[in-house]
Amino acid sequence: MESYTLSNGLKVVLIEDKRSPSVVNSIWYKVGSSHEASGKTGISHVLEHMMFKGTKTLKPGEFSSIVKKMGGTENAFTSKDYTGYFQKIHTTDLERCIELESDRMKNLRLDGNELRSEIEVVKEERRLRTDDNPVSKTFEKIMINAYGMNEYGIPIIGTMQNLGSISKNDLENWYKLHYQPKNAIAIIAGNFNADQVKGYIQKYYGRYENNKSSIKPNNKIEFSTKASFDVYDKVSKPIVFLSFKKPKFDKNRIRELYALDLFIEIMDGGYSSRLTKNLVDNQKVALDIFLSNDTYNQYPNLIIIGGTPRGKISPEELKLKILEQLSNESINSVTERELVNAKARVKANNIYKFDSVFYQAMQVGMLETKDIGWENLDNYNSITESISLNEVKESASKYFLNNKVFTTILRPEK
Repeated sequence: MESYTLSNGLKVVLIEDKRSPSVVNSIWYKVGSSHEASGKTGISHVLEHMMFKGTKTLKPGEFSSIVKKMGGTENAFTSKDYTGYFQKIHTTDLERCIELESDRMKNLRLDGNELRSEIEVVKEERRLRTDDNPVSKTFEKIMINAYGMNEYGIPIIGTMQNLGSISKNDLENWYKLHYQPKNAIAIIAGNFNADQVKGYIQKYYGRYENNKSSIKPNNKIEFSTKASFDVYDKVSKPIVFLSFKKPKFDKNRIRELYALDLFIEIMDGGYSSRLTKNLVDNQKVALDIFLSNDTYNQYPNLIIIGGTPRGKISPEELKLKILEQLSNESINSVTERELVNAKARVKANNIYKFDSVFYQAMQVGMLETKDIGWENLDNYNSITESISLNEVKESASKYFLNNKVFTTILRPEK
């Protein structure tokens, strides 16, 4: 793996893998929903859609058509922290894809009619993914309750009201502000000649200058947080959500955070994990258990644990049972054997995932856009392997035992 930066600020990461004649070409922009302002939520995702609607030299849909004729596949994604675009193609088509991707960094053509049409597509996407999905809608409400319309509280897809207010001018300003070399990372993974690719990158991206506008963080909006609240929706059974606040990723606390990862693996790492084994299989108080956590969160985030009560078990009873699994007694009962098994599973999962060049590009992009650095991927296994049982217990106590819990219950409509 090799990385360098062009004179215009574009960072480049090259990941050579000669096992097949394929390559992943990708470009990542350090902008997502967490950078948006209240009133314009969803604008990053709308811009992602519009990036396929033509440039000064390409007609709407022509980019995708060219990649399809190559026999390749392409797509894009928007997250809370970044927006990314990629193509999986034969190595002989790499230069053309770099040229196409660089073209829409600078020459996007925004048409008002296309924008209005695409906003309706995004609205329908919101209806399907969020508004008509009680669990997704509850997750959204939990994040807004915790952080307001700030950073990770902002829905990636935006609100219906905000989507309807996004104008062509708004989109042009967002594009000029964030889609520029100093705010982007080009990541190439697969079978290619590094010297050749460096030439392509310089030829197509190196010619661009940055816009004069500076990239500023969003101003925070004051809000109040509820310790607990209920949501009523079209579900047949209630679902319990327990949320624990977690500070942003900090390299100075890397052992503590990786120790937390190992504890979470012990609690929720498959069918033999503590939560499933104890609450679903043995005590039979839950139909299912889930846990959501992001190791590398760029802003304060939540660890969310929850599940569906079984039979006549109430949501309140399941909450207490989950908290029992996070009690001082439970944390201190974690054994050396459980830790060894967790380390083995984490290591095996990473090795398996990194067998894919696409996954390698995705992991590197995710870390680089958060200014964490791809080098942490190389260090993860060695650091986790060296973490002691005592470190795991201390980290678990800090984030669960000595941390306030926020309770949300999704209940069937009355």
